[in-house]
Amino acid sequence: MVFEKLEKRIIISGIIEAITPLHIGSGKPEVEIGEVDLPILRDPRGQPYIPGSSLKGRVRTEAERIARKMGMDVCEPPDVKNMCGSRKSRVEDFCICCRIFGTAGNISLASKVKFRDAYPLERIESLLERAGIAIDRGTGAVARGALYTIEAVPAGAKFSLEIVADNLSDDELKLLKAALKSVEDSALGGSSTRGFGKVRIAVDCVRERSAGYYLGVEGEKAISGKDVERWLTA
Repeated sequence: MVFEKLEKRIIISGIIEAITPLHIGSGKPEVEIGEVDLPILRDPRGQPYIPGSSLKGRVRTEAERIARKMGMDVCEPPDVKNMCGSRKSRVEDFCICCRIFGTAGNISLASKVKFRDAYPLERIESLLERAGIAIDRGTGAVARGALYTIEAVPAGAKFSLEIVADNLSDDELKLLKAALKSVEDSALGGSSTRGFGKVRIAVDCVRERSAGYYLGVEGEKAISGKDVERWLTA
């Protein structure tokens, strides 16, 4: 199985920078009078952050789009019935995205990649609030009670990035790197059609570690500086 041995662990670290305002919603079901209708997610200190689950979901979506374009058979999450864990009888037959990001169903497979929560590198003192108007898709007119406010992190905010990947094949690693680049050209978070969510993902260090590294008998392979760009495009 995939996780019986630690063959190679890759730790990708860097920075996520908001090029335009960034809205990672809290999903708050009820809003008090005077509050923002669509608030951002905050940590216990009141600072905005990007959950690892949001990053992983966005990267997976881009990986699936790229894989389909390349003619690969890719299942259809998030409905478990349409994922490889329910459709396939052997892990070896799973689509490349389920092999990377995991799947549920009759056969469950853990993700090979872990996305750490991304916290701001510097304290964010003020947030943006923007007004929006909802449109009724059926009539094309302004919907009843349409005015709302949305909260966002201002452009220029920077967040930590760390991705830990275990035992990726060459093809799986190639697709992961392509998906990270594709997120930059699409969007992260909500309200992307209103100009929110453009980010820059700058990888500044890649470390490769084996089981021997943790036993203290081998060193790690570290890639930084200009070599990172060559690694990303290899």
